[in-house]
Amino acid sequence: MNEEGNFALPPRRRLTDEAYDLIKNDVILCRLKPGAEVTEAGLANHYGLGLAPIRSALSRLSQEGLVNTIPRRGYIVAPVSGRTANDVFDLRMLLEPAAAYAAAGRVDEKALRTLGAGPFLRDDTPDDLQFLKNNRDFHVEIARASGNERMARVIESLLDEMQRLLHIGLFSSQDRQRLLLDHELQRQQHEELIDALVAGDAKASENAALRHVRHSRELVMNALGSILSVTL
Repeated sequence: MNEEGNFALPPRRRLTDEAYDLIKNDVILCRLKPGAEVTEAGLANHYGLGLAPIRSALSRLSQEGLVNTIPRRGYIVAPVSGRTANDVFDLRMLLEPAAAYAAAGRVDEKALRTLGAGPFLRDDTPDDLQFLKNNRDFHVEIARASGNERMARVIESLLDEMQRLLHIGLFSSQDRQRLLLDHELQRQQHEELIDALVAGDAKASENAALRHVRHSRELVMNALGSILSVTL
C-alpha cells in the first residue's frame, strides 16, 4: 500500500504498462512506422526493459490491432491502407453519433469547451502532437459521457488509430495547409456539438457528431489519397 492508502501495482504490472504506453505511443506517432518488423529483444534493448513486459505489451497491442504477429519471426507494426482508413471511418460514423446521442445532457461542459477550443493548428503553433492529443481527448470525453463503457472503449481504440492516420495523411503532405485553412470550420463544428450536448438535445447531438465525422473523413481521405492507394 502506498502513502495515499492505495494498493500499489505489482512491479511486473507497472513495467508492462510502461512498455505498453511506450510502444503504443511510438506506433501511433509513426516512430515505429507502419509495416516495420520488430522483435521482443530489439524493443527490450531500445526501451531498456525486460522481455516479459515487452511480450505482454505486444500481446495487448496485437489484440488492439496495432501490431501483427509473425510466427517464428516477431511482430510487424500494422500497415496502413485505404481500406484501414475507410474501416475506421465506417465505424466512427456508426458509433460516435450514437455516443453523442446518449451523452446529451450528461457531459462536462467545462472540459469539452477547453478541449474543443484547443485542438486546432495555427501557423504559429507547430505542435502537431498536442493537436493529436487534444482532438482525441475531446472525442473520448464525449464517448465516456455516453455511459456505455464498452462503446467508449471501442471508440477510444478507433481514435488511437485515427492519430496514426492523421499523422501520416495530414502532417506528411501538403494537405496540412488545407487543415490550417479549415480549422475555423472544425472549431465551429466542435462548438455546435458541444452546444447540443450541453442543451441535452440528443438528436441535434447525433446529427452534429455525424456531420463532424463526415467532414473529418473527407479531410483525411483526401490527404491519404496523395500517399496511399485508396479505394473509396
